[in-house]
Amino acid sequence: MARVYVDAQASRALQKGAMIIFKKGVVRTEGDIKPGDIVEVYSRGGKFLGKGFANPNSNIMVRLLTKEKDVEINKELFKERIRKANEYRKNVLRYGNVYRMVYGEADYLPGLIVDRFNDIAAIQISSAGMERFKLDVAEAIMEVEPDIETVFEKNTGRSRRREGLPEIERVLLGKEKYRTIIEEGRAKFIVDMRGQKTGFFLDQRENRIALEKYIRGGEKVLDVFTYTGGFAIHAAVAGAEKVIAIDKSPRAIEQAKENAKLNGVEDKMEFIVGSAFPEMEKLQKRGEKFDIVILDPPAFVQHEKDLKRGLRAYFNVNYQGLKLVKDGGILVTCSCSQHVDLQAFKDMIIAAAAKAGKFLKMLEPYRTQAPDHPILMASKDTEYLKCLFLYVEDMK
Repeated sequence: MARVYVDAQASRALQKGAMIIFKKGVVRTEGDIKPGDIVEVYSRGGKFLGKGFANPNSNIMVRLLTKEKDVEINKELFKERIRKANEYRKNVLRYGNVYRMVYGEADYLPGLIVDRFNDIAAIQISSAGMERFKLDVAEAIMEVEPDIETVFEKNTGRSRRREGLPEIERVLLGKEKYRTIIEEGRAKFIVDMRGQKTGFFLDQRENRIALEKYIRGGEKVLDVFTYTGGFAIHAAVAGAEKVIAIDKSPRAIEQAKENAKLNGVEDKMEFIVGSAFPEMEKLQKRGEKFDIVILDPPAFVQHEKDLKRGLRAYFNVNYQGLKLVKDGGILVTCSCSQHVDLQAFKDMIIAAAAKAGKFLKMLEPYRTQAPDHPILMASKDTEYLKCLFLYVEDMK
């Protein structure tokens, strides 16, 4: 078996619980390594640290699967890891039939995401090694949860392309089924496997539900980057009088309209297909003000080198959003960029508020992703979502 030797920093990180080895931490390799091969990992001094999937063509050189030399990497290992991850969601978190079943390295299955929507499981694979075992993974999912009748592979996106893998969307195993209806708090949503990511953004579940308690009845709400209406539908269901929802994707807006009809709130909703910045500027020119403004943009920072430019984009969207919040209103602002840490995010919103002439007070403790997207304490890569609920006052 080929070997990978890592430097002292990578070695310490692995010993603390990290599951990913970046190429910059590799000092040398032994043997011919092809994408997806299983390799053994050693410290520079020759201490065995674990084994996992390698890809010499990727920035992530190795995704560790085990720290035991005699453990076989096979379907049985995947099934046991999936079983444990699933039990955590069912027994500890007490989720029903809608949750993230596997969250990559946080569940010791780096390169694998599994979302459950009732009897459909959607999988995303971002590892050449895991790609080789995807049918075994699908079978293991259905064996662990027999109520799941369809495993849909939603293998698209930048992570696949970076790993040199083809983009595939199809039913991998089980019945040909693409849509289902889920319940979340007081709202219902249609989940379509042919949408973005795995069909629905489960990571914001608790934050969307938290929004409901700030709706007193009669509020006017703006939801920017609404996608299929997540925050917007919750606001309308909770009693908002008028909700404007903006997204640049016509397909996402069509599904958001379906969700509004499903919840019986279509008369409260105004949907706009368009880019966030020009649409917010139009609202400002009309003199619009909102009781609550929600900003949940896509990741503006995909790579560490893009941090400065990405923070500028966050600054601009928050500055525009703050100008639309009435005195005594609420801003809900989010970032799903892994490379933007909490302090950088808070510094950005403070600067945007100062320029907009606003004071901010925290309404809620710092919020992050739902607990079925667990944060592995030894791996900062598993913590990415930041969400702030802020009370907004005009500077006078």
